[in-house]
Amino acid sequence: MTRACLGEYSSSGVYGGDLAKFPTEVERSITVHASLEQVYAYLWDVVGSSTCIPGLKSCKAVAADTYRFLYRERTTGPLTMTVQYTACYQGNGADRITFAGTDGKGDNTDVKGTIRLQASGRDTTRITLRQMIAPDTPIPRLVQGLIKSLVEREAAEGVRAYLANVKRALEGQPKSRAV
Repeated sequence: MTRACLGEYSSSGVYGGDLAKFPTEVERSITVHASLEQVYAYLWDVVGSSTCIPGLKSCKAVAADTYRFLYRERTTGPLTMTVQYTACYQGNGADRITFAGTDGKGDNTDVKGTIRLQASGRDTTRITLRQMIAPDTPIPRLVQGLIKSLVEREAAEGVRAYLANVKRALEGQPKSRAV
């Protein structure tokens, strides 16, 4: 069931190359009451499971196993931004899904990650998401130190909320609207 990504995209760079990037890695895990097969199938449906991503405005397939993610505009203090990235997904059909940014047209965020699944009992699965995200931030490099901790907190909270929403979806509970 492994799929290869097709198609490459040229980057137009929404903001150009002068902006600060804060590559932030986050790893979180959660246990859900669903079989490994159910969890894999749910997560492999990238567009369907994207409803669990906090703050996401849209997720659209743009090529085989390649999806464009557009987030709602966010304002925090002096920082206003809209995150967009295109990512190619690959899966092994059983317990591992990887994704990586492809430099799609208009993208302003680098992303890569791995979702690992492990059966942890009868109809119970441990989901571990490790993700690196690096948005272009429309701020001068002089003040980037002030914003870095905000980006790190937002990334960690986003992964936590995503996994909580996946758990709710798989266990039949309503998803949180928290960002």
